[in-house]
Amino acid sequence: MFQTEPIIYLQSHGTPWFTFLMILITTLGSSAFLGAITVIITFGIDFKRGFLLFQLLMWTGLVTEVLKLLVAFPRPDFVDNKVLNLEYGVKNTSPFKGNGPEGIFELPDKQILKAFRLQEAFTLSSFGFPSGHVSLTTALWGGSAAIFDSRIIRIFTPFMIVIIAFSRVYLGRHFIEDVLGGAMVGLIFLFIFTRFLKSPLKDDFFKKESFEFTLRRQNSLFYFFMFVIPILLTAFSLVSATVAGVYFGTNVAYLLIVRKEIPDDAGSTAQRAARVFIALLLLGISSLILDFWFKTAGTINYLQYTLIGFLKTFIPASTIWASVTVCTKLGLYKRDKESF
Repeated sequence: MFQTEPIIYLQSHGTPWFTFLMILITTLGSSAFLGAITVIITFGIDFKRGFLLFQLLMWTGLVTEVLKLLVAFPRPDFVDNKVLNLEYGVKNTSPFKGNGPEGIFELPDKQILKAFRLQEAFTLSSFGFPSGHVSLTTALWGGSAAIFDSRIIRIFTPFMIVIIAFSRVYLGRHFIEDVLGGAMVGLIFLFIFTRFLKSPLKDDFFKKESFEFTLRRQNSLFYFFMFVIPILLTAFSLVSATVAGVYFGTNVAYLLIVRKEIPDDAGSTAQRAARVFIALLLLGISSLILDFWFKTAGTINYLQYTLIGFLKTFIPASTIWASVTVCTKLGLYKRDKESF
């Protein structure tokens, strides 16, 4: 399923308007869009359910990136220069032509893999397998169906997975095997997530005492998964600094919130909309300011570049805590000790 012929066939029947539609659809599976949806759920509907979805998305994203690095398979436009990168509209400069495997279950050519893994302009974004768009889409929509016990979302989820997967193949960003692998990763984490929802750990996760600095078993377990594992993955260069920044920023924000007290979700439609607006505003402004600042400052060495990448995602992610604080001060939240 690492063949380029299906992609070339789809692209040969494409039109400008259809390509534009596919680009719009593929953005629905981007981390930015899915993150925004999660923010809306967290601040506009249910804080606890929203933050559980944050955790599901972040773990799915972490493992997807680790698999991308370990497998290190190229994208279709590297394997065959007849494949177009329609998402970004850049010219294909690959030296390979028609080098996709002939058999359905064959892996990419060894010569191509060797050339890809030795190329100098090697970045994490070049990795193809598995598809992050598909894994995150599967996790979010499937997780939403589980956490809200919604029949409508459950019916809608397969449709979202299929159209995102199709858009990734049509745009030349993934092989069929890539999107199948992404769906498998998402389904695995969705299974783990549904098991977690039925366990006592789900209720413990929202208790203040579970995040006190003691040697209690569940305290150690939460700190291990929320902070120690990401540190190890970052130390061994299995995840990028930007991904680590998102994970640490979100978890630090939650730690500050839960140790004070989790807000309830009471409020009118206007209050809920105001909370969402404030959360997205702080997230967006902090991202823009940091992006402009670091572009102006420039970088000196690799260590500084890595630190900048970490801060550019850590600080915006940590605004979850700032948003809760601001909304509480403005009277958009009430305090309630009822458990989810």
